[in-house]
Amino acid sequence: MKTSYKFLAVALAVGSMTSCADLDTEYLGGYVNTEQKENALNEKPELASASVAAIASQSISLGDSYSSNHYDFGYPAINLGFDSQTADMAAGYTGYNWFRIWAMFAANSPNATRTYQVWDPVYANIKICNDLLATIPADADNATLQFYRAQGLANRAYDYWLLANSYQFNVQRHPDALCVPILTDENTETSAAEGTPRATTTKVYAQVIKDLNEAITLLTNSGLTPEQLIGDKPKRLVSLATAYGLRARAHLSMGLYKEAAADAQAAINNFNGAPASIADVSKPTFCSLNEADWMWGFAIAETDGCVQTGIINWPSMACSFAGGGYVTVGAWRYCAEDLYNAIPATDVRKGWFLDANYKSANLNAQEQAYMDAFIGDEGPIYDAANAQIPLFPYTNVKFAAYQNVVNQQVQASDLPRMRVEEMYYILAEAQGFSQGVAAGKATLENFEKAYRNPAYACKATTAEELQEAIFQIKRVELWGEGLMYFEYLRLNKGIDRRLGKYPYALTFNLPAESPCMIYCIPQSEINANKQISEEQNNPSSNNPTPVPWGI
Repeated sequence: MKTSYKFLAVALAVGSMTSCADLDTEYLGGYVNTEQKENALNEKPELASASVAAIASQSISLGDSYSSNHYDFGYPAINLGFDSQTADMAAGYTGYNWFRIWAMFAANSPNATRTYQVWDPVYANIKICNDLLATIPADADNATLQFYRAQGLANRAYDYWLLANSYQFNVQRHPDALCVPILTDENTETSAAEGTPRATTTKVYAQVIKDLNEAITLLTNSGLTPEQLIGDKPKRLVSLATAYGLRARAHLSMGLYKEAAADAQAAINNFNGAPASIADVSKPTFCSLNEADWMWGFAIAETDGCVQTGIINWPSMACSFAGGGYVTVGAWRYCAEDLYNAIPATDVRKGWFLDANYKSANLNAQEQAYMDAFIGDEGPIYDAANAQIPLFPYTNVKFAAYQNVVNQQVQASDLPRMRVEEMYYILAEAQGFSQGVAAGKATLENFEKAYRNPAYACKATTAEELQEAIFQIKRVELWGEGLMYFEYLRLNKGIDRRLGKYPYALTFNLPAESPCMIYCIPQSEINANKQISEEQNNPSSNNPTPVPWGI
């Protein structure tokens, strides 16, 4: 992995420059070895905070894969790419939609844009985690060091969970399929010299669970919370509740429902917050780490590079109230029509999107007037060049702009990575399979009635029907948060856009486990890694063929 590690070393240096002096590169003005760093940490454990800050700053950095392209702004871009691959989030087929390649499932090959966009930033983050873990021993008894070691473990676990969902199909159906190389702080030198083979999905998930088990133990033993160690937007760090939430996701992916239920409940119990109320989400929101239901998120500052560009950031691509970005010149992101029509009128989430007449009950007069100004005389244009495209029906108004300013010119909104609402849905599904459908239905109905739809009633009579009901709710609740594509893969769903009013060029009906749904290992990795041959790569696939609207 010589090439990979050269790249990752550069990424680490960038991360440390953007987050003060990082112990992994320098301490008190001079380069030091691992033993010296460990001694320094024992004397001043707070110094490790810079390494932890590097994990967060690298996750939103620009140019980790293709620096000249406007879809390259870290994990928020990765999430938007995955959302664009669902049957839930549509956008105009225009050059201003930088994620149309993802929506097309295009160029699925070892040299494709999509695969580097995931591979490079995520392995860069793994490198930073590994370097942090190499400086803090597993048996550290200092509470602060325990907390910081847990950050490296939890973030690395998230990274491997993301990779497992990108480069192979679900572990329950493909336990022995080749997935991705596992690089840790323990095999760094061997990997650099000899390469690392693709591990099976089972082994990748074993690493995820191993890391999260240790992270949960360390966070429990330390007794510390992010708020005690960082004053500004502490939810950028992994709390004990978040670590349980990450393990709940992993156990759900593995079909270990008893374990997933226990973890989701532990996440809820340890979370110092609450689900967003109906009143909370009866207006555009989801833009600040200070929101009570957020467990973990990307902290964005006005000084961050993605914000300074003005347009190379998530709000420019997806927030309807972000002025001066790509959205307002035609890259509107809207809810698939069939999904919107399935939302009950009594559900507050119906107002997260404009209706067929471009109205939403969730908007105030200023917000509605702002959206009205983009309505075209001849209606939406689904396929167009780089002309300013009128507003689409069902355009999302879920996300407020930074500081809730309409036509905001500063795109510094925070972005969620985990909200407590997700834990209730994991709990309900996992209970349905491990404790009986009645238990899962009760959890789901109680939650929906209290927080989203007072008239909700679940009609499921089997665990499978309950699972499907939760999937359909998640498609709305988690819309735009980068999680639902993995649900399609977990549940072996196809991507059917025929009733979604997608642009004609993006209207597909893909069977489950179509080859284009998972990515190829990058060619640069195959060239550099002695233990991965071209024959061991996932198969390349042609762009899928569009189909007509309707069924």
